[in-house]
Amino acid sequence: MQSVPFKINEVHGGLSSAHGAAYVDEEDLVLEIQMALLSFVKQRPKVYRIDLTDLESVEYDKGFREDRLTLRTRPMERLAGVPGVAEGQLCLRFARKERKGLAVLLDRLDLWRTD
Repeated sequence: MQSVPFKINEVHGGLSSAHGAAYVDEEDLVLEIQMALLSFVKQRPKVYRIDLTDLESVEYDKGFREDRLTLRTRPMERLAGVPGVAEGQLCLRFARKERKGLAVLLDRLDLWRTD
């Protein structure tokens, strides 16, 4: 599956930024994330794998300039260590031009919904 680029706002209280790509690989949602401290010092990208059966909710909000995908897992520790996680949820922001790829990603995620 093709990866879909995203960004994460409010990492480390706004001192860091994060960009990455999301895709579904077999039974995992894969997030490849690169952090940048003050937009200058870039860290090596890290890969986070979330088992699709651990996704408690996936909320999609379509906006004018960008779309948001909010993920919540059970147990919450599945998101531990992922940059930008607050109150047990992760908000990924996608540019408007990525809607086609995001629609494919959402279709793959919907196949695993248990609710």
